[in-house]
Amino acid sequence: MDVEEIRREKIERIEAVIKGKEPDKVPITAATTVWHGAYAGYTPKEVLFDYSKCKDAWLKVAKDFNFDTFTFIPGLEGMIYTIAMLKDAEMAGAARFILGPTHLALGDVFTRWPGYELNENAHPQFIGKEIMKVDEYKQLIEDPLEFVNKVAMPRINKKLANVGSAEYNAAMAKYGAELAKFGAFMAEASAELAKIGYPTFPMSWSYAPLDFIGDFLRDIKNVVMDLYRYKDVVKEAVEAIKPLVIKAAELTAPPAEIRKQIFGTEVVECFFPLHLNEYLNPKLYNEFYWPSLNDVFKEVVKTGQTPFVLFEGKHDAHLETLLEAPKGKIVGVFEKTDPRKVREVLGNHVILVSGPPNSLLIGGTPQKVEEYMKSLLTDCKEGGMMIWPGVDGGISRDAKPENVKAVVEAVEKYGRY
Repeated sequence: MDVEEIRREKIERIEAVIKGKEPDKVPITAATTVWHGAYAGYTPKEVLFDYSKCKDAWLKVAKDFNFDTFTFIPGLEGMIYTIAMLKDAEMAGAARFILGPTHLALGDVFTRWPGYELNENAHPQFIGKEIMKVDEYKQLIEDPLEFVNKVAMPRINKKLANVGSAEYNAAMAKYGAELAKFGAFMAEASAELAKIGYPTFPMSWSYAPLDFIGDFLRDIKNVVMDLYRYKDVVKEAVEAIKPLVIKAAELTAPPAEIRKQIFGTEVVECFFPLHLNEYLNPKLYNEFYWPSLNDVFKEVVKTGQTPFVLFEGKHDAHLETLLEAPKGKIVGVFEKTDPRKVREVLGNHVILVSGPPNSLLIGGTPQKVEEYMKSLLTDCKEGGMMIWPGVDGGISRDAKPENVKAVVEAVEKYGRY
């Protein structure tokens, strides 16, 4: 089988699962931020700030491990940058993550990076911060896009604090240049991956409206208190943000006419990371979080895209709400919820993605990994599923290569239909 046939086979395997069918075997969709660097002998600082070394490490892992897709998660949460750039589709798509180099260009207050604020061997960290005061909700509601650009962005980014200054203009120019470098790197790396049989699936970006407020404006601890103290104004703010995150999904998706030509698939995975779900009891979740998120899901599905949702933390208390989501249209990565419980409650209503946690990949043995995978696949593969090694955030920096290989070998052994 030649390289193009291998790539086509991997595309069809993932497409089958997304369409609710069983492929020849369970696909492995691996992702990491810095583990590829550790595997190739680089520090986190090197792979996050040197694209040449990052590509070298990325390709080394892709060649040594038989994944179906292998994605480099380039940075930390930055959806507010996509929203800020909504007037320009190309910029909005490129600005989704806070990258190491863009952190240096703008001086954001949200993140910490190896080799700068952290040891060069550390994982990058999203810290978060209160950006919007509670008495500014009204201003956000009146014009959320203007608030993001004129109020929030200068507070988030130290070098944008003085709008229109020489420092501001230089920082924005540097920011644009860094996004262009990153885009060229991703295009080059994707082309190299294709040469060894790896597909790249087109992505778009969206967000839960309440998460947007909690992650980037009020900070999580404050927004949870706001749900009790200022419930009506929070609901208004959620409704004001909702059209922006829907628009983001529409704008950041590659045009339909080039998806098949460039990527070899019409599937577009719209990325949603959920954060507040674990912090909210069912009453708060059902009142403030879920209705707007489900509205966004429905609108994204209408565009022909597939929401690819990271259900971070424990989602057990909220599983039944997903029966209200579009059936068979949402891919769900469940970080801490037992996939067997997901199957029990939801059946095939949500496309299941699961895998071994990083604690097992770091501290376990290949035999323990095989046992875990055998049980998982035996119990959950019926009807189609995908495996994401290191289900709690992608493969961690300290995961043992022999344990990651054991995942691949177990799928080959127990994941066939």
